[in-house]
Amino acid sequence: MPTGDLDLLLLRLPKRNSLVRESVWRINCFSNTVRSLILGLFFASVLTLAASLQPLSNKEIALMLRSGCSSASVLADLQRRRALERLDEATRKSLLEFGASTELVSALESGAYLVSASEADAAQDHAAKLAAQRSAAVEQDRKFNTLLQAQQAEARARSAAAPPTNETRILDALKTKLVHCNEGAIKEGDGGELKDKKLIALYYSAHWCGPCRKFTPQLVEYYNRVVRQHPEFEIIFVSDDRSRYNWQNYIQEEKMPWLAIDYDQLAALPSVQKLGGKSIPSLLVLSDDSRLLASSYNGAEYLGPQSVLATLDQIFASGAAAH
Repeated sequence: MPTGDLDLLLLRLPKRNSLVRESVWRINCFSNTVRSLILGLFFASVLTLAASLQPLSNKEIALMLRSGCSSASVLADLQRRRALERLDEATRKSLLEFGASTELVSALESGAYLVSASEADAAQDHAAKLAAQRSAAVEQDRKFNTLLQAQQAEARARSAAAPPTNETRILDALKTKLVHCNEGAIKEGDGGELKDKKLIALYYSAHWCGPCRKFTPQLVEYYNRVVRQHPEFEIIFVSDDRSRYNWQNYIQEEKMPWLAIDYDQLAALPSVQKLGGKSIPSLLVLSDDSRLLASSYNGAEYLGPQSVLATLDQIFASGAAAH
């Protein structure tokens, strides 16, 4: 997993204690160190093998011309390194297409720079060793990348299973900043709104957002349908509106039946706002101890809120929400 995915993981989940942060950091540093060592050894081998100049193959000569080298510079290199093989007709045509001079083509056709059979065998053996080392380095890097992904998955599982004990949990930070929305009416909360709630969905949305306005009625219908059978479930609206007027107007127009963070309290909760990700509408579900159970995102990939509703249906069907 790229380093940026680790940063996203640390951002999107509730704050972790220092031990979990340190374990993720150590895994990433270890992998980078090992990878740098592997690549360092590979390039050291390349430099060692390249220390003695190897004869030029027809393919290398064609690539040199194609990349912009002049015929004079290629000829000078040919005089130093010599040619690995005779010029065939197909390569001759390619060289002319790439702008090879008559002098260069004649030098190759004459065979004056051709190495002996034993030198050609040695050069081919050298190329085979280099290819084997390159393949080994790539395979070693793949193995370490697989190991890293397994370690990161384990670290994520530990962080999700063990919420922080010495930091303020997300839901605890919200308790005194909530209001009731009852079919559009807004009433101040008393701090006990999340008591006995086991599943809490944070709904990131805004009045100005077209896709949000399309999804919100669906979410209202879903909430009204399931909340009577599952009183342990609650939704909290986290607004991305630009004014209190739009925030209030949105709640009233859609007749939101759930809780909301008071608009004037949003500025004091930047970490909660960031959890919603870069795109809205966004929906994520937390347990009562602030563990992330479902999200509109899979890493950096935006899946949308409908995927979260599907996960909620599975949770309700399994009966896990009541425990």
